[in-house]
Amino acid sequence: MSEAEGGNKVWESIPAGDDLGSLDYVLTAQMIADYRRVVDNPHAAYPTVAGRHPANLFYRKYAAVMRVPNMGHDSEYFNPPVADKRITISGRIVDKYIRRGNAYIIVEATAVDEDGRLIEKSRLVGLAREVGKQAAHENIAKKWGA
Repeated sequence: MSEAEGGNKVWESIPAGDDLGSLDYVLTAQMIADYRRVVDNPHAAYPTVAGRHPANLFYRKYAAVMRVPNMGHDSEYFNPPVADKRITISGRIVDKYIRRGNAYIIVEATAVDEDGRLIEKSRLVGLAREVGKQAAHENIAKKWGA
């Protein structure tokens, strides 16, 4: 039996639907300008994507016991953020599953500005890895020569 199929007690203990709390920050005009410079796009509208909101919320709660290397990311954008407005991010674990012997966790984060405008919803699909243990099923590690 693989770790994901019954031996990952930490993964098993993290419930789908778990509230990851919230965080907030003020997105400044300088932060927007810096993001546009880094991505080499003077019109980039969503610098919030650089915040990696789902991962940040997950790690605030579970960093001591679990890692979720990014295996996929999906974002929906609704309204561009406005400079100097406070953005509040809330998150939760929306699902978890085992596929091909590997455990996954899906984390969703929602960003809303101080005026209640929905900015974005982001989902991270993470390959669940208990701290101190191998990230992937041994066959994947062999495939990639790790």
